[in-house]
Amino acid sequence: MRRKAAARQGALFLAGLALILFPGGTAVRGASPTDLTITNIEVTQGTQTPTNTISLVGQRSTAVRVTVIGSGVTVPGITGKLHVFVGGTEITPAAGVSPINAPFTAPAAPQRASENDTLNFELPAPTGITASNNVTFRVDVTGPTNSPSLTTNSLTAVNRTTPSLFFTRVNWTPSGLGLPALSDVQPGVGDAFVRGIYPVNDGDPNLYRQGLFPTLNFTEDPDGDHILDANPEGNDLLSFLASCRQLIVNNNLGASKNTFLYGWLAGNPINGNGLSQVGGFNAFGNTQQTRHQRSYAHELTHNFGLGHNTRAIDQVGWDVGARLPNNPAGNNTTGRVKPTTLSDIMFAGLLTNQAWVDTITYNFLLGSPILSELAPSLDLMASAAGGRAQVVRGVKPIARVLVVQGIFDREGTRLVRLLPSFRYPWLSEPTQRRAGRYAVQVTDTAGAVLTAPFDPTVGDDAGHEFFGFFEVMVAAQPAREVASIRITDLQGRRVYGAMKRAGPPPRITIVSPRPGASLGERTTVAWRIAASAVPLRQLLYQVAYSPNGGRSWVPVAVDIPGTTTRIPFDSTQIQRSRGSGVLRVFVSDGLNTAFADVSKLTAAAARY
Repeated sequence: MRRKAAARQGALFLAGLALILFPGGTAVRGASPTDLTITNIEVTQGTQTPTNTISLVGQRSTAVRVTVIGSGVTVPGITGKLHVFVGGTEITPAAGVSPINAPFTAPAAPQRASENDTLNFELPAPTGITASNNVTFRVDVTGPTNSPSLTTNSLTAVNRTTPSLFFTRVNWTPSGLGLPALSDVQPGVGDAFVRGIYPVNDGDPNLYRQGLFPTLNFTEDPDGDHILDANPEGNDLLSFLASCRQLIVNNNLGASKNTFLYGWLAGNPINGNGLSQVGGFNAFGNTQQTRHQRSYAHELTHNFGLGHNTRAIDQVGWDVGARLPNNPAGNNTTGRVKPTTLSDIMFAGLLTNQAWVDTITYNFLLGSPILSELAPSLDLMASAAGGRAQVVRGVKPIARVLVVQGIFDREGTRLVRLLPSFRYPWLSEPTQRRAGRYAVQVTDTAGAVLTAPFDPTVGDDAGHEFFGFFEVMVAAQPAREVASIRITDLQGRRVYGAMKRAGPPPRITIVSPRPGASLGERTTVAWRIAASAVPLRQLLYQVAYSPNGGRSWVPVAVDIPGTTTRIPFDSTQIQRSRGSGVLRVFVSDGLNTAFADVSKLTAAAARY
């Protein structure tokens, strides 16, 4: 008797409920035991809180999860329409957007971690959402007994710059595995995880692209173990990729704060799955199908400046567009929902289906100056000879930026190598000032000194961070030669390594091919050094190609030792040119750079 009375009392309570309030929206009146109620609308672009506190990103793929309940009972046969408004103007069709999982059955007790416990809508990029503090989402639900509607409170959307993520395939010859398959790393596959978690316009075709330059051969394996270790070969491969990145030029603009280059290796011969500059622009990783998509996102996030963590994701995530399911099939990832049993992207060593992004990492990326719509102020410390150091603010891309590269030992106590520096004639962006234990000090021939702090940290996907390769781009005076470079501690008291000017830059002449030549698969690029103040063994060469008369460039060969004066060149791996091609060979004596051109070239057999 008591049990029946209790049950009857509960039924009367439900039937008499007159007003229900919903988080983030308006109220719906008049619920009955079989009426539908919308209790929440969650708008997610990878991760989100139930109350929509994470800002949205303009044009990014967007999912809308609508929680619908049937007053304690299961209700089948539900559908609905989504309407999106920016600043009061609807950006969706007048008829609305249909759900992706209708007809939908409203569960009695919906669980956020269950994909089909919510009525789901998806907007592919570009969505039409733009920067605004008044973005609203209205959902009209149609059910068998009633048709409730709910509108979110005003949400905030921001615009974010699309970074330029270039990739190349690397044949690490000691592994014997050759080049990785293009199908494993091509757009839509290799970058699927990145598109899922990065707060950018994931529909932008320029987000992730193969560099239009020859694939790379890398031969280092000093201990002969056929495992690519961080020291020395991993750091040397980062240096190799960094030199390639410097020669990627688009319409006279070279390396900038949002240009990145990633090298894919066949299989997983890497000790640590991959390696990247923390706060830098270059990384490489494996193509092991169960982990390589996550490894790429992990290493790229290192480039953005984040270190490792051991956090589980704190919110249920959503893979908008279902990018990862069966991509590749070895991932065994079959749904859009990312439950809180997964770990954050910066938890090292995980497989692709074990990770997603938590709100801390996502918000870090959302606020990154790399993605900000407005470029941040770039600060460099400068002084005249004998004067006091001062900060120069607002440095923008300039010509003749000096690119300084080197490698520290793992503990950061010894400079293993200071590489010859290059100055390129196109616009490049100096390195942003950031905290670090070390500094590059550049003195020009007029006595002016520039000091750029840096931190030579690298990280792998096995959970290790240590010192290694570094690259600093210094805004040296274009009209002056460099007199010296010193690598010091931040206070300038300890000198780890230095170079001094020996004389004027070398003079270089290209002897082959000749102007107006047609290039094929077997073209030899040859040059001659007419004069050099340093021995040839101290020189370093870089070779670049422009298909359009010098506006855009790609690397052809990099880090060529000074005793080499010719290289083979396969023009079928670069962009087509018909009489407008230019080959350029750069030479550095350690501090200063000279170059020579040969023009009016044709690459008629080009594949691109």
